[in-house]
Amino acid sequence: MDEKEKILIADDMETFLKLEKMLLEHAGFEIIMAKSGAEALKKIQTEKPSLIFLDLVMPDITGDTICRFVKTNKSLQHIPVIMVTTKSDAESKDRCLQAGCDDFLTKPITKRDLLDKINRFFKGAPLERRSHARVPLKVRASCREGEISYPRWTLNISEGGIFIETDEPFPVGTELEMSIPLPLPEPPVRVKGLVVRVVSKSEESEANPSGMGIRFLNLKTEDTQKINRYIAENNFLK
Repeated sequence: MDEKEKILIADDMETFLKLEKMLLEHAGFEIIMAKSGAEALKKIQTEKPSLIFLDLVMPDITGDTICRFVKTNKSLQHIPVIMVTTKSDAESKDRCLQAGCDDFLTKPITKRDLLDKINRFFKGAPLERRSHARVPLKVRASCREGEISYPRWTLNISEGGIFIETDEPFPVGTELEMSIPLPLPEPPVRVKGLVVRVVSKSEESEANPSGMGIRFLNLKTEDTQKINRYIAENNFLK
């Protein structure tokens, strides 16, 4: 790489911070460290990292609070956020998913764990692709849970997922079978999705309507190509 990618790591345990910094710098990344939630918030906004690791439990501002801030900020929401927890229980996982994180890790973490997660988002592609450019998409998608299919309007789409506008979102953690008709002369994208974020009616705003953020699971190569063609033709949002 001509310019090192920036990865921000926020954790209140200095030993863990130094270990992650050593592992990732050796792999060729520029590491930005934050020892508190407040420091993480400031550096996320000033440094604009390409990837963020957030410890779920920090003494001043929790990781899920910071993640929610990132994912509802138009200038930051494209940055992938990986939550780091000390527990693998359902409550911790639910907190991470509700905040809109892109993935999560459980301590203790190995170098292989870190690099596997990083490779998921970077994949050796240009930065514009890594950050999952998100573009508007207003089509009627089919969301199937079990035997029942629910037609829903979409708001936007990226290579990593889609946002569905609805006043009755499925709970975080729900898996759906989806059929998404892109405005291309090709068959619809058919993919499994996981509800990772919910915006309720009481939380909605002009920038964040009520609905659900869905992460694609096991997207086929041909469907990834369709989505990227659509994004390339419509990527006028920055």
